[in-house]
Amino acid sequence: MTTIEQRRAFLTRLALAGVVLPFTGEAEAEARKQSPPLAPKPGASDAEVFAEARRHFLIPEGVAYCNTGTLGASPREVVDALVHGIEQLEKDLAAWPYFEADGEPLTGYQRLTELRAKMGALMNGSVEEIALVQNATMGMGFLANGLDLAAGDEVLSTDQEHGGGIGPWRLKAKRYGIVVKELPLLDAVQEGPEAVIRLFEDAMTPRTRVVMFSQITSGLGIHLPTAELCALARKNGALSFVDGAQAIGQVRVDVKQLGCDAYVGSPHKWLMAPKGTGALYIKRDVQDRIWTTLASYAWDDPEAGAFRFMQYGTGSLPVADGLRAALEFVDTIGMDRIERWDLMLAHRLRDGLAEIPRAKLASPSDRRFISAITTFGVEGVEAKQLQKDLWARKVRVRAQGNERGVRLSSHLYVSPADIDTVLDVVASYGG
Repeated sequence: MTTIEQRRAFLTRLALAGVVLPFTGEAEAEARKQSPPLAPKPGASDAEVFAEARRHFLIPEGVAYCNTGTLGASPREVVDALVHGIEQLEKDLAAWPYFEADGEPLTGYQRLTELRAKMGALMNGSVEEIALVQNATMGMGFLANGLDLAAGDEVLSTDQEHGGGIGPWRLKAKRYGIVVKELPLLDAVQEGPEAVIRLFEDAMTPRTRVVMFSQITSGLGIHLPTAELCALARKNGALSFVDGAQAIGQVRVDVKQLGCDAYVGSPHKWLMAPKGTGALYIKRDVQDRIWTTLASYAWDDPEAGAFRFMQYGTGSLPVADGLRAALEFVDTIGMDRIERWDLMLAHRLRDGLAEIPRAKLASPSDRRFISAITTFGVEGVEAKQLQKDLWARKVRVRAQGNERGVRLSSHLYVSPADIDTVLDVVASYGG
């Protein structure tokens, strides 16, 4: 049986089991499987590269997926790696001798050194500093629960954090009596990046132990002055922990340049990896300060580096295969090009909204905070209605409440024409 026949049989079994397949037809699905891997031509323009890349996604033609802030769409290469990985694992299950962890289908015990190195190359962290976890929430939980803090010790954060980033610290405050200061970010943003830095600086006290914040906030896409805030924490003897769930795969992330002590990410968003993938960077000289709170055999092995934070037991090996494929897909395009394209789309959207009288921008108007996440609404139109009307034109966004409107994520599978469709819908409400 050929690889294609094996995959078709596998997908048929999934369909019989009640799983909805993301294909519009067998011919289209088969064509995608047989198409060559992404290989941009030398000298190709951004428009040409991303038009070619768009054809590698299973999103139906004519649909604009603008909700990467929740979940990224995975290219065919990642889907194929997952499907093949599941088939291969089950086929070879009896063949593993289980003499050693490396190579066995138990990701929580394998070191996955090569894959961690690839993830580290994207973030500029060493293998010993990178752990593969399930998502940013898990990574932040490891940091918060693993760090020894006493009652009265302070953690500085903002009032714009995702629940998975701030939640572990709130739990620690309730359980152990630490103080979590959630600083009012939006007023400071109105005055520029320097005011954001002053906001944190003014909140510092001798009891400040941790500064935790998002590089790019989830709700409004505020790109914070990350390196400066990490430097401020270091100057005051505090640790800096960065939530990069909305940053990895959207912008270039260099943990050494940022100067952070730890960084968590969710590659299943902008990196377009399988759902349920996470990255945790912990600076090597900080690791001894953090307990392993999800423990198995290597939990107390300091020589293992960040591997001891991967001790979660059995996990999905095919998901690791998919993460590898996602990293290769992004590397083929290049992060500089992706960041440039995504920001071009964000500027196009914001420039267009500025010309529509009833449009209201919830994200900061100061372009120094800009990211590929833009949250906006229309005066007099409920957020869910705006989401519904955009979907009538096959544009998927996510409602954020009537005060803010909808959140649009402009990632690499979104085109300028898609942005123009959004602007057309917004303008259709009248002046």
